[in-house]
Amino acid sequence: MVMDRAYGKLERLDRYKKEGQSFVVRLRDNVHLEKPRALRRQVFNDSSVIRDITCQLGTSQCRSEMRHRVIIFCDFEGREIRVVTDLLGITAEQVAQIYKARWQIEVFFRWIKQHLNIPTLFGTTENAVYGQLFSALLVFVLLKWLFDGAKDMLPRHAELSFVRFTRLLLLDGLPVEWMLHIHRMINYEYR
Repeated sequence: MVMDRAYGKLERLDRYKKEGQSFVVRLRDNVHLEKPRALRRQVFNDSSVIRDITCQLGTSQCRSEMRHRVIIFCDFEGREIRVVTDLLGITAEQVAQIYKARWQIEVFFRWIKQHLNIPTLFGTTENAVYGQLFSALLVFVLLKWLFDGAKDMLPRHAELSFVRFTRLLLLDGLPVEWMLHIHRMINYEYR
């Protein structure tokens, strides 16, 4: 499991480790690292990893029962990220890459929300979700293709955003010559 800091309850991390469930979880900034011990590791010149330790997590009032591996690394903006894991057989750089890959999924979902305009899902089954996502993505790609083709007709001083173009197209607000150009584009592509 790869999770963000909202899911990193200390007792849950102990339970995952006892059950043999592998995890990489981002730690909240206020989690105290108790009795840290550095792990031996090969240091790479281009590594973003700052520390690789094992420790107990929390304070004396609320502390994990078990020792966990904590890796501290810098993200692409130079901020320190702390992740806790039970994975001891891989390098700290690999653990950092696992967490960074999770972040790319978050960025992708943000892109979907911003560009595909899917405020709610119509269904909860796998087929319903895939169908809605693929339909929205198909419409986006077609609109983007039309936008890129019609953009060439604009005078250089005029700017038209993709969102404005889409609204004008859907509301029949585009100038007639643009609509003719789009019509010619579509007919030319399918000949």
